[in-house]
Amino acid sequence: MASIGTRPKGVDQEARSAVTRLFDDTRRRLVETGTRNRLIHVNRANTRGNVLNIVNEHSDDVHALLSGGKTMRFFALGKDKVEDSGEVVLANVIGQRSEEDRRTDSWLETRLGPDALQKKLLKIAREAQTAEEESGVNVLYLAMGFLTWYEDKASSLPREAPLVLLPVELVRNARTSTFDLRVRDEDALTNLPLQQRLRDDFGIELPELVPGIRAE
Repeated sequence: MASIGTRPKGVDQEARSAVTRLFDDTRRRLVETGTRNRLIHVNRANTRGNVLNIVNEHSDDVHALLSGGKTMRFFALGKDKVEDSGEVVLANVIGQRSEEDRRTDSWLETRLGPDALQKKLLKIAREAQTAEEESGVNVLYLAMGFLTWYEDKASSLPREAPLVLLPVELVRNARTSTFDLRVRDEDALTNLPLQQRLRDDFGIELPELVPGIRAE
């Protein structure tokens, strides 16, 4: 004869704990926490990778502008390579914009020249579009708040990793033929691979972001 009854409270708690442990273990095995993962270490000196370095900006100001629905553009501080010397010379334009302008205007400064900047943006935009079309997943993020860390006390090699990832998209501007940057209608994310690495190696808990950081 079958019977109906409630399960002891302790059994439910044990089941939930087991599921939690299984979930944590699975996530740990799926998340790549080696330094080959650019979320664990970004070599910002490497100009050949699909990373565009932004300079002279404040993360909180950029986030405020983008999350407020603003569209931002990229500002080329440098000159393109000269054929005979192959050197990049920075243009003398920094003094033309005040610190207040940099924090409140809609320009994101880079050290690339105009042509190099356009080629970099075109490559990043195409690869992001291809990845999203093939997998349905956005892979383009604005990385903010970099942490400099070392793998152990004896290491003299600094590693850099972003703390916050803001989902964005590059949109071709039909009028200027350049790319504009806009935030997507998605939450900003904590860097999960870095979170796992800090927990495993150093016992440091990188807190989760409060849900609901979206563009209005």
